[in-house]
Amino acid sequence: MWLVQTVAATFFAAGFIGFDLYLWRRAFGDGPYKTAFRWLLTLMPLAVGALMAYGGYAGFMDSMLFANIGLFALVVPLFDEQMTLIEYLVRCLGLAGIWLLHHASGQSSWSFLAMAAMVVILVLMRLGKDKIRYRARTLMAVSAFVAVAYWYTVPPLAMGLRVDGRLATQAVGMFLVMGAFTSFYWNWQWQQFQSQKKLKALAAYDNLTNEKTYTHNQADITALFEHAQANNEPLTLMALDIDRLRKINQDFGHLAGNTVLIQTAETLLGVFRKHDLHEHFYRIGGEEFNIAFPDASPDQLLPVIRECWQAIHDGQFSYEGVAIPVTASIGVSGLQAGDGVVDDLYKRADDNLYASKQRGRDTITIDGAPVAGDDTPSIAPTYAFYAQPIMDAQRETIQIWGNELLLRTYDVAQARWMLPNSFDLAIDLQVELIYQAVAKASCKNVAINLTLAQFADPQTAYALIACLQSQDGPTGLTVEIVDVPDLATTRNISAIYRAAGIRIHIDDVGSDNSFELVQQLIPYVDGVKFAIQNLRKTESPERIQERIRFWADIANKGHLRIILEGVEDQADVEFAKTLGIHYFQGYYFAKPALPKLAA
Repeated sequence: MWLVQTVAATFFAAGFIGFDLYLWRRAFGDGPYKTAFRWLLTLMPLAVGALMAYGGYAGFMDSMLFANIGLFALVVPLFDEQMTLIEYLVRCLGLAGIWLLHHASGQSSWSFLAMAAMVVILVLMRLGKDKIRYRARTLMAVSAFVAVAYWYTVPPLAMGLRVDGRLATQAVGMFLVMGAFTSFYWNWQWQQFQSQKKLKALAAYDNLTNEKTYTHNQADITALFEHAQANNEPLTLMALDIDRLRKINQDFGHLAGNTVLIQTAETLLGVFRKHDLHEHFYRIGGEEFNIAFPDASPDQLLPVIRECWQAIHDGQFSYEGVAIPVTASIGVSGLQAGDGVVDDLYKRADDNLYASKQRGRDTITIDGAPVAGDDTPSIAPTYAFYAQPIMDAQRETIQIWGNELLLRTYDVAQARWMLPNSFDLAIDLQVELIYQAVAKASCKNVAINLTLAQFADPQTAYALIACLQSQDGPTGLTVEIVDVPDLATTRNISAIYRAAGIRIHIDDVGSDNSFELVQQLIPYVDGVKFAIQNLRKTESPERIQERIRFWADIANKGHLRIILEGVEDQADVEFAKTLGIHYFQGYYFAKPALPKLAA
């Protein structure tokens, strides 16, 4: 019978705390009738306690069950940390009334001692109201005390209920089961609330840190640049990148990564406020910040920049009690006389940032010179994808369709990005570079070039598919092949890519790849790219147009997308449109650049 009653009591506990939580949200939320719900929140436990007392008096056989439910209904609301002192005292009076009702028929020294101890516990609960509800051991200790003090001091006959040691022990056990369920439920609700709170913080990330995004504030930084030039004033740009944030996401989860981002922004802003700076704070992509300092040179800002780096290096970053080591790489540059546009300043700051990465991360580089961290260049080369937009001219206004990602490597000696000697990177590194580029690019539909060996390797295909399907990956992916594989390889590999929604384009048709080479492969690809720049030095304009016309006809018949690459002026665009070509790429639209500088 005890087990049946305990199960019934636990189900009541579930319903009671669920309804209590509903009233609490209505009382302390943003909706109407908050005062009415607050009164209900206070009076509901009193009503339930009184009803259970009557049920126990009338029911005899289930009196212990009714008494325990009534006690539970009056004790649980006392853990509410939001109620006022008056509301707390009203609930305490309700508990005292039920307590006296069951103990009135036989007072003893133990009964008076239990009541005195209960008063002390109630005072301590009020003083520590913020430290009990979500601490399971403390809550269970309080529940155990209340149950023992209540049931082991009840007289042998109370409200028609005959109480002996066996029944008192059963009642205490039942109350502890109800208390354990309540503790579990409250902690589960708290974890859900914290998760939602962090997601809301991420959604409102820009507002939380008061920083601005580059996309929405390009005019702002351009105005700072033009003002500094016009008035011959200094302007400094600091590019800061959180090292290995993607690994933090993998090891601790994305909410941990979001927490690190927010804590980093707060750390930086704390340093800036300390020095009363008039900085302009920008977020670029997922893990990078740009900070512009008007009327200040890099030399003047060096102590502040060092302090920012040190604050992150020594900072106490954590998520859900787990410490997370965080470092940052920083690149800094100041306005120079030869700067024509703001992108010149951006590029130098970015190059210095990547120089810090090259030196092993956790470093500051100012105009090519390391000033903090390890100044020894890394043995392994630093790679990055530059992005060049592919434009879609099917509508009245030309729009970006995607970005071709072009591999570059950073030469520390020359302090600039260059074409690598080899494009055969390990697929894990290539995928990591895609993630980095996508995080910073405004258009996340991307195309990458694969060597013949990379395209023929199924493991490359599976790694790129996983990248596409990741929430951090691109929204669309195209692989471009320059060196044409054989028919069997194309047939087998294209089936893997196309089943996952990855497009395949043949690059450099009409120049490096003749019709005879690619003819048999056309049924297994989705598009072709015609590179005008490959022919300009050796062919006449008329001959180039003839070849474009030929490949446009092939593409139209094969229902392929054709992209005209190397476009240099509007005349190229207008001619191609007459042939049904709507996708363009070239210097006429934009040069390759690090993704944040891409259109």
